[in-house]
Amino acid sequence: MKQCDNGHFYDEKRLDTCPYCQEGSQTSRTVSLDDIGKTVAVSNWEPREGDRGKTVGIIKKKLGIDPAVGFLVCVAGPNKGADYKLISGRNFIGRAAAMDIALPDDDTVSRESHALITYDTKHNAFSLSPGQGRGVTYCNDELVEMVRPLHAYDLIEVGKSQLIFLPLCGERFQWSQEE
Repeated sequence: MKQCDNGHFYDEKRLDTCPYCQEGSQTSRTVSLDDIGKTVAVSNWEPREGDRGKTVGIIKKKLGIDPAVGFLVCVAGPNKGADYKLISGRNFIGRAAAMDIALPDDDTVSRESHALITYDTKHNAFSLSPGQGRGVTYCNDELVEMVRPLHAYDLIEVGKSQLIFLPLCGERFQWSQEE
């Protein structure tokens, strides 16, 4: 692990520069506490001047955070045991560190956009789509060639990795978008 000048830690074997300090990045943005020299996450996200005009998720705009709407858990493959948070909107699966669901140790997964999981807040529904990569995606042993609904405990297969889908939002719970 390497620590950047702003105090963020990142894996220097996988990344050339700090992913948190990249221009325009809002992921895990931190601010310094001058009193003790430590950093804490910014809880009330406010767009920076350069971010004006960029798209922000509906839930994030209302709540100030991107809460989990579901999870993927890797049950087979190089990342076995790892869990991944899904947020509203599109969640890209790929090998690159910039992907929402990054599977860096599975060299059979496309680097970017192997597959895509979408949570549609308007219809309170999840779907699985093939990505733009060359890799093939399966759901419950069926080839995914177009957008298909995703249900609890569906088994998604990308490369050598098998991921179980666990929704948080659904019929019994949905994040309130009211302030």
